[in-house]
Amino acid sequence: MLIPLDGSELAEQVIPHLLRFVAPERTELLLMTALSSFILPSLKNAIRPLASEQTAISHEDEVSERLLEVAQQLNQNGFRVESKCLAGIPAESILRLAEEAYVNLIAMSTHGRTGLGLTLLGSVADEVVRNARPPVFLVPARIAVQSDSLPRTILLPLDGTPLAEAAIPAARQFAQDMGAMIRLVRVVDPYDAENAGDGLTTGQVFSDLDNTEGQPIIRQAVCYLERIRLRLQLAGITCRYHVTAGGPADSIVRIAHAESADLIVMSTHGRTGVERMVYGSVVSQVISTTTCPLLLMRGKALVEAYERGDNAVFAKSSG
Repeated sequence: MLIPLDGSELAEQVIPHLLRFVAPERTELLLMTALSSFILPSLKNAIRPLASEQTAISHEDEVSERLLEVAQQLNQNGFRVESKCLAGIPAESILRLAEEAYVNLIAMSTHGRTGLGLTLLGSVADEVVRNARPPVFLVPARIAVQSDSLPRTILLPLDGTPLAEAAIPAARQFAQDMGAMIRLVRVVDPYDAENAGDGLTTGQVFSDLDNTEGQPIIRQAVCYLERIRLRLQLAGITCRYHVTAGGPADSIVRIAHAESADLIVMSTHGRTGVERMVYGSVVSQVISTTTCPLLLMRGKALVEAYERGDNAVFAKSSG
């Protein structure tokens, strides 16, 4: 698991959140930072008015020392830890190292700043999420670390599209590793429901097929989540679901808070339409208001289809 750091407390806030979800005996952590003294001369010239070269070098020494301190602390907690100081632009360095090291996960805070006042983890996080092949474990810096108890609830919003369903394998893996329950969420546009004669009000929640007669859109959404629930149940995961009406981001955050979710797992892309959840803007809005970390998958990730054999459940991947 790759953890980009910049020497700031804000960037390091991702670590205690991540440690709730991983076991030392099964996890190798790769810490990294990008050092500006080796950035291209043209960029270096742009940086120079902000601080003297000597100040920049001193700051980079501090960042490197802090990287080693964090690595030592994690090593004392039983983790295998490696640290790297790389040259170059932060987002490019993160993505390149993720490819070269074949990491399974990138974990980072949503913002932080270098000693030079340059954004390191903000727009950088957005670029990493949009381009990284592995999932990105993202923690808005304002979120407080929860108790040391194991995570129990994972929220998985779906909109019925294959792109949104790309998040299912990651949610399933986290649930299996932690013994957590998955809460599926499907958000219905109240205007679509009204046009279909569902008589649905914003904020109303359905968690089973009861009382959905005469409400075709709600019933369709419930049946869809029931199929996903059965697939996950075959994989040994406890699963519940909610169908609700309203704005996608507001609904996701509201249910996450009501269910005391430990993690929200989402695809970063989706489609618009009658059964809509526009993931680009939705993810951004969820990040700005959520009270728990997110695990974000690129929409083009592999989708696994579960098949039941005689004595086991098999996962088959397809692009």
